[in-house]
Amino acid sequence: MQMSKVDPQLSIETRTGLPEEWKFLLENYPRDSWSSHSNLGEHTRFWLSIHRHFRMMGSHLVAQSEDYREGRVDGTQFRTQMAPRLQQFLQTLDHHHRIEDGVFFPNFMAAEKRLIKGIELLEEDHHVIDAEVHTMVRVANALLQTRDDDHDGLKRAGEDFATSSVRIVGLLDRHLNDEEEIVVPLMLDRGEIELMSN
Repeated sequence: MQMSKVDPQLSIETRTGLPEEWKFLLENYPRDSWSSHSNLGEHTRFWLSIHRHFRMMGSHLVAQSEDYREGRVDGTQFRTQMAPRLQQFLQTLDHHHRIEDGVFFPNFMAAEKRLIKGIELLEEDHHVIDAEVHTMVRVANALLQTRDDDHDGLKRAGEDFATSSVRIVGLLDRHLNDEEEIVVPLMLDRGEIELMSN
């Protein structure tokens, strides 16, 4: 479900957190209590571990891009290492978002009507991130297709890729934090069995 219009203050590109009206469950289940809560099931643990993996992969991608941009690794080495890692990162992210949009989010909206707008915002985040993924693929392909002897071209392509890496990781970090603050308290409040059986 794509939102027709997003309040500019709630856009993933500008917001600094969630509106207070969507934090009513987070007040009862603050982040520092999640790991020890009795309702933290295997599904939620796994979902959070995927988020940690995205953060780790994103940080590594940015670090690799910076190393290349600053000349700490050469173009051949960077491109050889970057391509398979980027492909894994983007494919895993796409698969994760498809499952959330197609299965989890509809269940969550059915379970808690007060969070519908918040979950719709998370869906809209997916569209924005997906658009940035397409940009990243385009700039990565440009980098991979630049000749080794085209030093100026490699420099420009490397700058473009580094800029795209920083941007997508920043968007993803904002999204993951907000998504967790909506979804995990709901899972702890209702339990995984109830939410997954809707």
